[in-house]
Amino acid sequence: MTASSLRYLKSHKALHDEISGGAEEQLESMKTLLNKLEHKELAEEMGAFIEYVEESVLGHAQQEETPGGLYDSIERDDPKNVEKIRRLRRDHELIQVMVDRMKEELSHDEVDFQKLIDHSVSIILVDEIHSRDEEDLLMED
Repeated sequence: MTASSLRYLKSHKALHDEISGGAEEQLESMKTLLNKLEHKELAEEMGAFIEYVEESVLGHAQQEETPGGLYDSIERDDPKNVEKIRRLRRDHELIQVMVDRMKEELSHDEVDFQKLIDHSVSIILVDEIHSRDEEDLLMED
């Protein structure tokens, strides 16, 4: 998505919805594997979820935070939005912290899979709230 197309609500919201839907599908799969106690497959699915979040959610965040990109242009257009943009950047940081914690947990010999599910739910929730807050700052198509 180009920097200018990130400014428009319809296309940006569609991207958010696609990313969120993909994460929710993976979460449901992980919950099923946890209920079946299929830990080897669950660990693989957790790794795939982490990769998805890094590429889709955090990759999208990098686009938005690029110098001269979406966030800079929103702040430039209306300085009253500086605090809102600061909070959006903080959301990205929180998602990164949760991803790092998931990676750390997966590296242990004894993995707490419920903790990983909880972190996954938290990532999805933060991203959903973040997306709606961000969409409030975008221009109508």
